[in-house]
Amino acid sequence: MAKVTDPLQVSLSVVGALECVVRRCVGPSGGTVIFTKDTGETLITKHGHRVLTALHLEHPVARTVLECLCAHDRVTADGSKSFILLLAALLRGIHDSVHGSAHTHRRHASWKLANQLHAFCWDGLDDVIAHGVVPYASSLFGPGGCEPEGGVLAALVGGYVGGRVSPGQAELLTPLLCELYTRVRHGDADSAAISFIHANFSQLHAAVSGLHSAQSRVVEGLLLPCDWSVWKETDGPVKALVVYEKLDERYDESVSIQFQEDWTVQSDSVIQERLVTILRLQVSVMLSAVKQPDCVLAWAWLNTVSVLDCCDPGQLDLLCELSTAETLTVQPLMRVGTLTHCRRFQLGGRRYANVGVTHTSVHTHTLVLCAPAAGPLEQSVSVSRGVFSMLQHLSHSHRHNNVSPCPHEQGLASSQHLASSQRLASSQRLASSQLHSPCPNLRQCILNAGDVISVGGAFEFVFHHSLLHSNHGDPEIRRLLAEAVLSVPRSLHTHRPGDFLQHLVHFTNSLRQRRPIREHGSGSEFMWGLGADGSGRVCVEPVCSKHQLVASVLQCVNRLLRVETVIHTSRSLALAASSEPDSEEEDDDGKKKKKKKMMMMMKTGRDTM
Repeated sequence: MAKVTDPLQVSLSVVGALECVVRRCVGPSGGTVIFTKDTGETLITKHGHRVLTALHLEHPVARTVLECLCAHDRVTADGSKSFILLLAALLRGIHDSVHGSAHTHRRHASWKLANQLHAFCWDGLDDVIAHGVVPYASSLFGPGGCEPEGGVLAALVGGYVGGRVSPGQAELLTPLLCELYTRVRHGDADSAAISFIHANFSQLHAAVSGLHSAQSRVVEGLLLPCDWSVWKETDGPVKALVVYEKLDERYDESVSIQFQEDWTVQSDSVIQERLVTILRLQVSVMLSAVKQPDCVLAWAWLNTVSVLDCCDPGQLDLLCELSTAETLTVQPLMRVGTLTHCRRFQLGGRRYANVGVTHTSVHTHTLVLCAPAAGPLEQSVSVSRGVFSMLQHLSHSHRHNNVSPCPHEQGLASSQHLASSQRLASSQRLASSQLHSPCPNLRQCILNAGDVISVGGAFEFVFHHSLLHSNHGDPEIRRLLAEAVLSVPRSLHTHRPGDFLQHLVHFTNSLRQRRPIREHGSGSEFMWGLGADGSGRVCVEPVCSKHQLVASVLQCVNRLLRVETVIHTSRSLALAASSEPDSEEEDDDGKKKKKKKMMMMMKTGRDTM
């Protein structure tokens, strides 16, 4: 057991080491990190969450930080690198603030600041975001809700993908993910399409290694990663049977096992009875989760029934759910539904089964992701999954309230009226787990309410200005947080520090003069370099994700600075203490050796503590 004399210094040293790792891969111009294993495998990525989770962290403070980061990522699927940057900057600010205090009072002073930051997270953060950031974010698309080139969705997806993969890979993934969302969506049911893709992404994508990334596409229907055992051409909608067990399985009531001379005859009669039942249903396709016996395949060939063996049970469940398949009251479990089409599909040297199904709210499509190697392919899958997690969080976190359109269109009195009218909505706290009902039309909600803001530091600059001019919370706390949030845009412009100062001056002047962040028709001040020639386009990020990021970091700071004692436990000592010696099977020499080994382990455990 070790008593922590200065938790602030310990936390700062640990988080500083993590900051050095992620700082190199921040933004679209950031580099990648290569991890190597003893087996020879390599992981090449710039995805912040994947980088941090791939580290073998043994320090208890580092594990605590990783736990807080993973909890934040499960909510927003965004901001892992910004989490570490903001956390390190905030700890440095606290350290500089208490550095002048006496050594005996530094810990008490850091505790006090941590508690005040935690209190500001629950009492003042929502008001600062709602009244200082959201009104300016609503002016992003100019008067009348003008969209950027490619639409709001392309701007959202491009902003998310651009910071996690290479520019060339981002150019391929961004339109592909937008196409998947557009095809799955039916009418204006935005929230239904996002929730459907987010919940079933594992079944709605196919990862193919060994092909060029340009061969990635969106395919209508569901791709099943297996080839047809029996294939018969079908045209138009067909009736399909879904089975999860072999058709020759017996369900006798007797549990005793005995040899029967007529077992083959009885087994054949069971199969024949079930096949007759299937034939009466006029089934043209049979999808099975297991390998069916040869006699069933021969029967299917003679009766023009296509059979697909060894299907993923999760995909079969999704097919049954979408087609509202009817469950038969027979054994084994069988369901009957209707498919719109059944085709063969080939990717490279591998064959797939392509089946279509209709649903009232969504159209089922499959995202086919290709890459020449397993590493880039896994990275594309991870980023694609994260895009729809981000959209899911944005959809559920949307606030149905009347937000002032632009601060430059209203005077100070109007801003005060906005603050009073929104106080009830802001008190619900986006940082908490109480989520609002999803927005039915995400595009219109974003354009009308200003739920997104330009990437590249726009949120941090506006939030910095709002903190310095707000009346919520202690001024010292707001100053610490205001200085810390600038660490994110400062890291984005590490290679060109002049850009950071230029953007900071531009935003400061715009906010002081109550001008919109982005003049209509002039283009965004912040662009991600998505093209090989450095050209970019307007990209945005959700304000709610940034809000959650700040709240998560403030809670993590409070958790780190309240550490009192670190207790080290030895796994070998615990196992040795719990094991009981088998004295009957050991001789005297064995007992002496075991006793000596036990004493050495106990001594080692005391030395390490």
